[in-house]
Amino acid sequence: MRKSESERLKSFPDRGNHCWQGRVILLAAGTAIALSSCTPDTYHTRADTEAYSTIYQKTSEVENVDDANVDITLPNPVNLSGLPRNTDAGTFLGKMSKYEKGAQILQLGEALETGVTHGREYLTEKERVFLSALDLTLARFRLSPAFFAGGGLSWASDSRNAQFRQGATDLVATNTFARNSSVGFNWLYRTGARVSTDFTRDFLRFTTGNRSLNASDIAVSVVQPLLAGGGATVTMEALTQEERNLLYDLRDFADFRRFFVVDVVSDYYQVLQTKDQVMNNFAAYQGFLKSVEREEGLADEGLRTQTQLGRLRQAALQAESRWIDSIRSYQTRLDEFKITLGVPVDDKIILDDRELARLRIDDPDITREQAVKIALVTRPDLATSADRIVDAKRQIKVAKNGLLPGLDVSMDYNPRSDQGDTTPGINWNRRRWETSLDVDLPLDRKAERNDYRAALIFLDRAKRADDLARDEARLDIYDGWRAIEQARLNFRVAETQVEVANRRLEEQVLLAELGRGDAQDLVDAQNDLLSAQNQRTSTVVSHTLARLRLWRDMGILYISEDGAWVKKLRNEPH
Repeated sequence: MRKSESERLKSFPDRGNHCWQGRVILLAAGTAIALSSCTPDTYHTRADTEAYSTIYQKTSEVENVDDANVDITLPNPVNLSGLPRNTDAGTFLGKMSKYEKGAQILQLGEALETGVTHGREYLTEKERVFLSALDLTLARFRLSPAFFAGGGLSWASDSRNAQFRQGATDLVATNTFARNSSVGFNWLYRTGARVSTDFTRDFLRFTTGNRSLNASDIAVSVVQPLLAGGGATVTMEALTQEERNLLYDLRDFADFRRFFVVDVVSDYYQVLQTKDQVMNNFAAYQGFLKSVEREEGLADEGLRTQTQLGRLRQAALQAESRWIDSIRSYQTRLDEFKITLGVPVDDKIILDDRELARLRIDDPDITREQAVKIALVTRPDLATSADRIVDAKRQIKVAKNGLLPGLDVSMDYNPRSDQGDTTPGINWNRRRWETSLDVDLPLDRKAERNDYRAALIFLDRAKRADDLARDEARLDIYDGWRAIEQARLNFRVAETQVEVANRRLEEQVLLAELGRGDAQDLVDAQNDLLSAQNQRTSTVVSHTLARLRLWRDMGILYISEDGAWVKKLRNEPH
């Protein structure tokens, strides 16, 4: 006979509530996951805090970099509204004069500040340092206790037909609720010891019949290498190298800042130099037009041949073409400079012409030999090349360790609960101890042998690289010194050329007015004056940049937060 519905419910008192209990379990599990998880913003904040902390620990070891220089927070959009506006645009720019009228004037100091704030390449270099710091935080984490925790919940119902007596069956359900959890940590200690603990607890409840079982145990394991893989040098190698890599990246960033500032200054002056060429070309073009006008009058009087007049007209057209081309070059240079600074290309800015007028020929006040000695002491790249020799020697020790036999001593400790225990807890008398000694004879050490031989080669390479870096530093100083001397002599020559060309042009103009001049001589004099004027501007710019590059190559170009440079000659041995 089949039982009535009420009898069946009495036989299985928990059956009517299992859906409600399942919902409670899911709710509890969801709450636990939510409480134990972090939002992406939280991870972002924690990563920034830890990375900046590691960077700030290293900045004190590097000249020309401080905490504010490595902040990768994205700046606000470029805002140059506070700059003065240009009210007078010269006619020598042709149609471009409309662009320059009302444009904002960007001085050199403001350009440097804009570049180190918004320059895309500059921001990328700061991010490279930050990423190196993140690598270091991970290396440090791997040598600290790494905790873990987890678990699971499950609800199961097993239904089947059961025979109560001959010819009578009924539906029987077994409902179970299971819970398991595990918590512990893994720790690689500086001696090479690997320590791990794991506390596990399993709970099973038979809802039908209200019976439960508990099983708990603690596992503790310690493995200490005594030969291969043991010792602080081997264990700490990854962390040590990451620490040094961050230091190297900060030094590279210090050098990058110097190069970036020199490049910005160079681009700034080259834009002004190109604009100066536009002005000189325009003046030459206007001079040819006046000559053509004068020669046309003389030709009408029969005092000039058509050949001479045609020569001047051709020279005027060539001068006009040079003027037009120089305007385009100036526009292109200016737009490229905006990109370097991170300024939108559509922004209307011009550079301050007075910056070019301020340039003077100013030779360094030290000797070349003194400059070399300072460079060998202060340059960050030379400090890094010397430190890489230390790295290579340390890695040889690590490789030697890999050639040793493996000899590991281990200990395991494992107390657990009694079998079939219905209450949670550990029976500390029910435990298992085990100590072992594992030996790995060095019968197969080919990979380790090759690593050791490669480490020896890397040391030789590091020594050669250091020698090369020091020779290249000397070459930089020698070449910089030659560039300064060359620019100084060329400026003197250009000054003389301008004076000579001016006198020649005045003489040819006077002869032409008297009807005694030659068209070719007039063209040559005008072109020579143009070339001399451009050369004079080029040499004074070259001398300034050569002097700035010499400070950079000496390692004494110190950059402030806003990008301005300070020549700081410290009391180094001369």
